[in-house]
This record gives sequence, structure tokens and C-alpha cells, in this order.
Amino acid sequence: MFHRARLKLTVLYSVIFLVLFWSLSSGIYFWMNKYFGDSGIDRYIHINNERFFSGHREEEHEPPSDIILDELRDAIIIIDFLLLFIVPSLAWVLTGRTLKPVQQSYEREKRFLADVSHDLRTPLSILHGELELALQKDTTKQQYKKIMKSNKEEVINLIALVENMLFLSREDGQYKTSQKEEVDLIDIIAERIAFFKKAAKQKKILLQFNFPKESVVFNGNAQLLKRLFTNLLDNAVKYTVKGKIAVSLNKKNGTAIVKITDSGIGISQEHQARIFERFFKVDTSRSQKGYGLGLSIAKQIVDFHNGTIHITSKMGKGSTFIITFPAI
Repeated sequence: MFHRARLKLTVLYSVIFLVLFWSLSSGIYFWMNKYFGDSGIDRYIHINNERFFSGHREEEHEPPSDIILDELRDAIIIIDFLLLFIVPSLAWVLTGRTLKPVQQSYEREKRFLADVSHDLRTPLSILHGELELALQKDTTKQQYKKIMKSNKEEVINLIALVENMLFLSREDGQYKTSQKEEVDLIDIIAERIAFFKKAAKQKKILLQFNFPKESVVFNGNAQLLKRLFTNLLDNAVKYTVKGKIAVSLNKKNGTAIVKITDSGIGISQEHQARIFERFFKVDTSRSQKGYGLGLSIAKQIVDFHNGTIHITSKMGKGSTFIITFPAI
């Protein structure tokens, strides 16, 4: 599709520019012909007559205007001929550069829709199957309770997926115009840790927060930062069982440094470079609990705050996310 569009645009641009160049060169030639043609010859004759009557008799030469016009015509013909090859080649390159961002955007949206369709189909199929089971006459009260609990978990996951997709759909618009103000990272992280205390306790995870005595303030958006640490802590809790999650916050040389370390299953070296991509899932065991959007959103929020985020991890040893912000 884009190859055909590129070809059409190349032909269109080539025709437009060639017509413009040829019209311009023709206009220059006719203007020069008018200026150096009859009027030029008249001036030449007038000068020769003056010289003749003044006694300066010299050998007459061909009027220089004819030579100039002949050379100009030959130059224009050569240039116009070369443009037949230069303009289409240049148009092909320029249309390729013009369409490249459009093609990349189209491919991203196409992949996004495919991934969303796939990730919506799975929980909806589970809900459909369990509801059919619940409608059976021989379903016990205990089975009903189990089915409802499972359905509730799937609905919560679907809500999270929809919220994440809505956020991603606004990545080039609304959230990038969000207002920034002075926020204290200690307050934001402490509030999010308190939120995950119950979930961590249920999985027998020790959740710690080490922070400096003085405030760590920088210009940011509190709601986006809450979403950032929600996604990171949720990721840590999901993939840690009977372990420890340590969150530390420090300020060094005007930079706020946050480290979130878990003792979970870890991520292999080959996958670490891609974990911030949309819908990227390391393997089946990890993807059963998520949709691969949380870390992508985390990366965008960090970028919005002119920060950095990267990961260090070893399989079976856990992971550490390191986030930096320009503190005040």
C-alpha cells in the first residue's frame, strides 16, 4: 500500500517540479531573447554606425547576442534533460522520508489493534466459559462462589487493560499537556506502598521503603507519578512470592534516584531491552497475569518528566528498576 502511494507521489511531484522548471527555463530564454535579440542587434548597429562616422572603422563581427542566445539555449536543453533523471530520483527519496513516519505510525496502530484484540479475546472467552458452567443445573453453591470470584478477577484485569489503553491512546495529546507542579516523591511513593501493603502481605512479601530525611521535590504531575509507581510496584508484587521488595529514594547531585528491587523470578538478558515495548511479554508464565502495557506506560511517564528508567535483572534472582528525575 505504501509502496504504491510512494510511487504515485513520486510521479506527481516529478510532473509538478519538471513543469515548474521547464516553464521557468523557457521564460528565462524568451526574456533573454527579447532583451538580447532585436534590441541587442539595434544597439550593436547603432554603436557600429557611431564608430563608422567617427572614423573608427573596424572589422565587423557577428552580434554577440546571437552567440549568447545559442549558448543559453544549449545550456537550458542540457539542464532540462538532466532534470528528467534528477527530479524523479530526488522525489523518490523525499517521498520515502515523508511516508516513513506515516508508515511506522500505521504499523504501530495495526499491531496495537491486533494485540488488543488478542488480549481481549482471552479474558472474554474465560468469562463466557465460566458463565456457561454457572448456568448448569448441577452447579453447587461452592462452585458458584468460585466462578464469581474468577469472573471478578477477569473483570478487574479488563478494567485495567481498558484504562491502560485509554492512557496510551492519549500519549500524543492530553497527558503531554498536563500541568506540572512541585511534588514530593517521598509522599507519592509512601502512599503507593501503603496501597500495596495488603497485596504484599497476602503473598508473604516484605515491602520496605528507605528514604532520606529531607524532602525530594521536583516539578512533576502527581497523578502520572502515582500511575508510574503503581505500575512498577504492581509488576514487582505479581512476580514475587514469599520474598522481599525494597524501595529506596535518594538525592544526589541534583538528581532524584528511585530503586525498586524485588526478589522475584527475574528477566533474562535478551528480553530486558524490550520490556518497555507495548504488549511485550517475556513468556507464558509471566504473561498469564498481565497484558504487557504497564512498563510501556511507566516509560512514557518517565520520559514526560525528563527522567530515565532502566532495569538490571538476573533469572531467579529478581529485578531492579532504577528511575531518575531532575530534582529541585
